[in-house]
Amino acid sequence: MSEIRYTPCVILPGIGQSKVELTDKNGEKIKMAWPLDVDGEEVMNKLKAPLMKMMLFRKDAGFSDKVASVVREIADPIACEADGRMKNPLRVVSYPLSLAECTADEKRYIYKMVPLQMLSERIGEENLYFFAYNSFGDTYETARQLSDFIDNVKLKTGSDKVNLVPVSLGGALSTAYFELFRHKHDVKRVMYFVAALGGSHLIADIMEKNLKLENALSMIEMLTNKKTAESLGGLLKMMPEGVFEKTAEKALDALNAAVLGNSLSMWGIIPPERYPALRDMYLSDKAHGVLREKADRFYEFRRNFPSVVRELENEGVEFFAVCGYGLQLLAVAGSDKMSSDGIIHISSTTLGALSAPLGETLSEFPEEGRVCNNTQHHHLSPDKTVDASYGLWPERTWYFASQRHDDTAYNDKALGIAARVLSDDSFTDIYSDAEFPQFGEQQDNRK
Repeated sequence: MSEIRYTPCVILPGIGQSKVELTDKNGEKIKMAWPLDVDGEEVMNKLKAPLMKMMLFRKDAGFSDKVASVVREIADPIACEADGRMKNPLRVVSYPLSLAECTADEKRYIYKMVPLQMLSERIGEENLYFFAYNSFGDTYETARQLSDFIDNVKLKTGSDKVNLVPVSLGGALSTAYFELFRHKHDVKRVMYFVAALGGSHLIADIMEKNLKLENALSMIEMLTNKKTAESLGGLLKMMPEGVFEKTAEKALDALNAAVLGNSLSMWGIIPPERYPALRDMYLSDKAHGVLREKADRFYEFRRNFPSVVRELENEGVEFFAVCGYGLQLLAVAGSDKMSSDGIIHISSTTLGALSAPLGETLSEFPEEGRVCNNTQHHHLSPDKTVDASYGLWPERTWYFASQRHDDTAYNDKALGIAARVLSDDSFTDIYSDAEFPQFGEQQDNRK
């Protein structure tokens, strides 16, 4: 076998980056289950009759119930049972081969999801792999599938280790992988890319219904598409007083009952500090017993993950992270004061970085009870809103001000950092190359 020059990299994509098909009992594709296949015109046709009745009588007249029914129907392909099992037969569109062996269409899709051309130019597409999975499935089962995938990569490449690139939701999946399989010692470096390591207050706000309903269209657009959101926007302006609030509450109940409240994957991105209250709200009945047991187990491991990271580091695993900060969470979220990339708060993507509430700066003295991970060097952001010393990797985390979550994939500096980390063992921290200082500004090379 030829000499192995580079460690193969396995990408763990985010919540909207794996395609999942709804199939019939014979395994034939019916339609796309995820991302949701939503026909805005069809939705409006279904709402037309109850809408006219609502407008005629200037009251709910069953409209909110119809909307909740439509939400359940839209979400049904990715719905889960109370024990966490998927309700419908699904098939993940997977890519077991390296990018070098993928078809042109497959390669085009993968690069659209994670534009890592800089990396593939350095290590070769034969060392780049994309692990697709069901974003709403059982995290532990997905972690077992990932273990098998990694075994296949090692067998094909002859390498005894891989590098992991967890993106967004992929961060939670990597945590589950380390819970189940850290004894395999098959990970060399981990390059967290805007990863949800400490959960997402946005998801917690949705489940808690701690929302700014006047901005609900931003969530509709996130779950469906811009055209559907625009169509519903005109409708909302015409609603009688109080009907929108009732409709939104019932729609959220439908979404939480069908998907979020029954998905172990979604429970895995509830911030640990908010998990107990939400668990008691959704998982207290007997029907949820199996799911609750798994969710509790994952919660306990996530709480202790920083100590596990230290153990892994002592065994030679190296961790790095790239994140955005300085933006409000999605406009619908009630948690509107924490610094984030619009989707995930900064203390999650960095496992602990200290940040000032939006619009404020950090005081001279650290917050009582917070643990500083580096007292030797200066890690305060230029705008004095973030202190990286409190993150788990103060000298292996890069921050980009005002960087939006999805747009980080089009930040050349962030992509350059990932490419260097995953291809150059001499690139070890924020001091390795002056081209990549710890604090930078947002970019979007599409513009």
